[in-house]
Amino acid sequence: MEKRKHIRRKDVFKKLRAVDKVTSNLTAVFVGATNGIGLRAVRTFAKHTSGASPTIYIVGRSRKSLEFLASSLTEINPSASFIPIQANDLTLIKDAQTAANQIAGSAKQIDPLVISPGYISLNFDESPEGLDRVQAIRYYPRMRFLVALAPLLRVSLSPRIVTILGAGKEGQLWPEYLAFETTLKSPKRRSLENQKIGLVHLLPGLVWGTGLSIKGLPRWGQFLLDWIAGPLMRSFGYTIDEAGEKVLYAATSEKFLSVGGGNQVKAGKGSDGMVGSGVYLVQGNSSVMPGNKVLNGFHEQAMDEKVWKHTFEEFEKVDSS
Repeated sequence: MEKRKHIRRKDVFKKLRAVDKVTSNLTAVFVGATNGIGLRAVRTFAKHTSGASPTIYIVGRSRKSLEFLASSLTEINPSASFIPIQANDLTLIKDAQTAANQIAGSAKQIDPLVISPGYISLNFDESPEGLDRVQAIRYYPRMRFLVALAPLLRVSLSPRIVTILGAGKEGQLWPEYLAFETTLKSPKRRSLENQKIGLVHLLPGLVWGTGLSIKGLPRWGQFLLDWIAGPLMRSFGYTIDEAGEKVLYAATSEKFLSVGGGNQVKAGKGSDGMVGSGVYLVQGNSSVMPGNKVLNGFHEQAMDEKVWKHTFEEFEKVDSS
């Protein structure tokens, strides 16, 4: 369990001050930013780009919540343009595609793409697309956004994708059950034109203030969770505001850029051991985790190719239905 004192807050705030000074006219997309860590991330981004005229797309389920959020963010950063994008159900690939199409039809480029939706459930809940909703929201719609918006990321001088989930917690993949459990979190870049895109998978650590709840948990179980986990998170975890700061750090720091595609930056060592590789598994204290045996095993088994093929088979199945 990592303690709060380990977070490199000086590094984070130094980078945030740099964001205030050097960035202008950025275009950012935040998927799942109406609550939790995603909400704090977009608020932090708005705050630290004040006066820099960013364009910020916010993807969420409720039109009313999106409009209220855009209004409140305007008070934080009057120079920004906030564009709400409604996606009724982010467990569905089709809804993710519809939202991505709206963004692609409006934006000229994307600098950071930040994806954070997800929830915990004890129950299997099959969606109309034949996928378990909990597993789906953690992978398929995220990949749909990534693939659909990749052309706009390529236009950016310093493109970045940040997904917030469980970096370093990769587990065994069973090829025959890929539709149920897909846990490969660092997708292989498919062509040279994607080499300058930095890929960050962030494990935020213990974060309190997110309103943690588990679907399917009895009321008494939720009470016990709040009673036991709450004090532990406050003692050993991070505040939700700190989590938002770390997301912005991951989305803007040169440390997580890719030197591919001509980027000449002081990039850090990627999780594959190569400096500036563009693939980073980042833990709660903002340090990069080295690759692990599970991920190395995936590569040796060509599992990335199998997952890529499976992913597009699911996309095609949904598109043709």
